[in-house]
Amino acid sequence: MKKIHVLLLLVGGTSLLYGQKLSIDSEASFVNYQAKHPAHDWNGVNQKLQGLAIFENELPKQLAIKAQVRDFDSENASRDSHALEVLDALQFPEVRFYSKSIVIENNKELIIEGVLTFHGVEIPKTVRAEYSWKDSSFHLEGSFDFSATDFGVRLPSFLLIKINDRIEIDYAISFISNL
Repeated sequence: MKKIHVLLLLVGGTSLLYGQKLSIDSEASFVNYQAKHPAHDWNGVNQKLQGLAIFENELPKQLAIKAQVRDFDSENASRDSHALEVLDALQFPEVRFYSKSIVIENNKELIIEGVLTFHGVEIPKTVRAEYSWKDSSFHLEGSFDFSATDFGVRLPSFLLIKINDRIEIDYAISFISNL
């Protein structure tokens, strides 16, 4: 009986040491991109995110988020198909973000420094996110932008004018326990 208590104590102590792990709730999460061109603007949404957050004291210490390029939907099949070509989705099928450090600011906002991997290129990226707990899920919301050409993307043209290089991203991501 003592061995069982010691084993339970060790297992419990290990989970406290390494923190609690929560997974992305894909039904309650999305990433939305907004692209611009003088003729028209559009956006595409990905609601099939995958990822993990490791927590200590109810705050995230590490984040890993992944989205498949093919899962972004602009509600225009022709545009989405062309985007897969432009983004070389067969060669670079994923967009990933891994945190390196997370700092709390004003008890409601996180400053997350990490690495954004897109089109096969890794670039350090700092994003700000508002965070909250609701029931037993952890929520992040925010926005940021990036330069597509910084990631080696050749900008497509429409009416002989290239799309805007700045891509705006909005996101709302919820993490839940798998238990």
